[in-house]
Amino acid sequence: MRRPYSLLSSALVLVALVTSGCASAYSSLYKETNHSLHPAAVAAKDVKVVKERDDLKRAWTELGVYRGHAPTVAEAMETAKQQCGSHGANLYVLNTAPFQSENHWKVDGVCGRFDDAKKSK
Repeated sequence: MRRPYSLLSSALVLVALVTSGCASAYSSLYKETNHSLHPAAVAAKDVKVVKERDDLKRAWTELGVYRGHAPTVAEAMETAKQQCGSHGANLYVLNTAPFQSENHWKVDGVCGRFDDAKKSK
């Protein structure tokens, strides 16, 4: 009688993993780091991607960090721009270049806003 119970519990664990996103080809994490600034959302097409902080010539403020992965580098970058833009960032500064790991493209960077951009609370 124990075998059906063991099989059932294994199936439930598998279902839980799949529905929780652990087995997903996509992952997205945004974490707010500037709790006092809440600008209006920005369209993803207006979010500028910068390879390094040293490339920036204008003053800017960090809003949060974004990490994610997707099946292609284009999808990973587009998702990063969408997430940053939805939190009011018009800038995505890469901490490292996008890289491939286990058939996924991973991105890691900082969402920010140029200081001379319009601010709203």
